[in-house]
Amino acid sequence: MSRPDRVFKNAVNLALDRVLSGVALVNKSALARDLGVSRTTIRAVLTHLEHEGIIAPDGTALRAPLPEDYFDASETMDVRHTLEAAFMRKIREQELTPGSRIIEGQMARQFGVSVQTMREFLISLSRFGFVRKDHQRRWVLEGVTRKYALELHEIRVMFETKAVEKVCGLPDGDPFWGGLIRLQQEHEALAAQPDFARLDTKFHRFLNANADNRLIFGFQDAIAMIFNYHYLWPVQDQAGHDLAAARDHLAIIDRILNRDKRGAKDAMQAHLNKTRARFIASF
Repeated sequence: MSRPDRVFKNAVNLALDRVLSGVALVNKSALARDLGVSRTTIRAVLTHLEHEGIIAPDGTALRAPLPEDYFDASETMDVRHTLEAAFMRKIREQELTPGSRIIEGQMARQFGVSVQTMREFLISLSRFGFVRKDHQRRWVLEGVTRKYALELHEIRVMFETKAVEKVCGLPDGDPFWGGLIRLQQEHEALAAQPDFARLDTKFHRFLNANADNRLIFGFQDAIAMIFNYHYLWPVQDQAGHDLAAARDHLAIIDRILNRDKRGAKDAMQAHLNKTRARFIASF
């Protein structure tokens, strides 16, 4: 998919979140600035939403957006996130295991990215010790120690329990609320989700992004690698685990929607405790 097409589709989804939050799309300049796109893209977005019967010509809402109004995540992810999801899926499906050599050019062709993009991605993973260069300067996938995973979990709990408290205090009309309702709908439609790990990553990233703490982003790749896509996860009852995790997410979402800071924090803590226990059992 071309970058302009991806930018347009992502902007449509973000605009729909604003409509879902009760925000009228009347100021094109402000909307372009908020979404980080050009006025030309915003005009195309508004024309699309008007054509779909979601907004009137003046930008006010005619109806609430439906799940089918949104473009799929696979159509809106940037190259970095698309590469990340594809690489992590190889790990989850054990096509890559500890000790596997990673050839930049070959992997780049498989994922449809440039060698430079692939190299930068591997370098970012090397910061967490997931990959390393051997004595011949070839990339090698490393395993993950129990100690490292548990240390990362402690950091995750600290950031994510604080994140749910912070988002509970966001004002009415903030685009966050529309995005949260969309996530709620996606979780309720879990039967149609072939890749819960991606939805799980999306849920946690969304909360952290809206808590506006830049430090957590440095840990997102490591968190996703270990706690969403790791090869150690047992697969015998994966569907049951996915449904249980989705119920946990919905409980957290419900408490956030009710502005229940204490309840949201407790629900997140309980959810992360389950993840920790399951991960320990997998070693």
